[in-house]
Amino acid sequence: MSVVTLTADDTSISFDGSKDAKRYILRSIDGWLETPDSKMDLDERASGDGAHDVPASQNLYAARTVVIGYRLLADSAHDRDGLLAMQERIRSLVHHEGTIRVQDASRDLTCQGYVQAIEVAETAQNINWQTLTGQVTLVCPRPELLSQRPHRYQLTKRGALQSGDGLCYGTGLATYWEGEPNNSPSVLVADTLAGTCGIQYPVRYTYHTEVAYSNKAVMVNDGSSRAYPVFKCYGPWPKGVSLDFPALDLRLSCSIPVEGEPLILDCRARTATLGQTDCSYALTQRGFPVVDAHSSLAVVLSAEADGYVDVIVHDTYM
Repeated sequence: MSVVTLTADDTSISFDGSKDAKRYILRSIDGWLETPDSKMDLDERASGDGAHDVPASQNLYAARTVVIGYRLLADSAHDRDGLLAMQERIRSLVHHEGTIRVQDASRDLTCQGYVQAIEVAETAQNINWQTLTGQVTLVCPRPELLSQRPHRYQLTKRGALQSGDGLCYGTGLATYWEGEPNNSPSVLVADTLAGTCGIQYPVRYTYHTEVAYSNKAVMVNDGSSRAYPVFKCYGPWPKGVSLDFPALDLRLSCSIPVEGEPLILDCRARTATLGQTDCSYALTQRGFPVVDAHSSLAVVLSAEADGYVDVIVHDTYM
């Protein structure tokens, strides 16, 4: 059975749909497994059957409305205050944007929304037990259902091997002559890496090989709807950040320098933000990618600097 968790700020309430549920009991959930209403308007043909064709890019959906039916069950037949306190916790979700999380068998999906209404469907007093039945209606402006656990990748232009790295040995002993060899005092030196034989420090290699840089990743979307990646760019990026998507022949570039706060590139909103400031004006190339359903897409970090980029992609469902 499903478990529905509503979270807003510091308040988190779980409604349990199992037979062992207590206190916050889930009775029903509507608007989760079905799609939202379509926003597509058809233009009927003046002559001939049907309407004019509509491209797939215009097949869009409205905001998602989710209705959660619940029953509250107090700890005893006389715990009326406890029952009302439970209802007050639900009412504390208003005036906040929150998260709806639905755990159903192997599925664990979330959606962002706000409380539109809280209704109490049954107010009759029960002398045998303190109980109350109601429903919460939530509206999700972004109708996509996202996997609770995203796919994460990290991109950087720094190599796996750095200059001066190599084998490391403990310190040893060495001797040297104060003057002419074999004709002057000999000095013993302890705890040193110096020497004329064996490995020289720092280690230097006499041949060059390809070094695997983590400036490439393949973003995966195992969901049934298109996914919108989010790129979090951590500095230093003195000349901004550039990301390439070879399969789509797209580039996403932002020229603003990044030092402290990360630069957030949101592919769904098609915006760039630094801290709380919208920096979309600094986007020099707006190739925001989309990862199709049950598909993957390669991304390449092309900017040169010592920063790194965290890539976040959720399995997405409509």
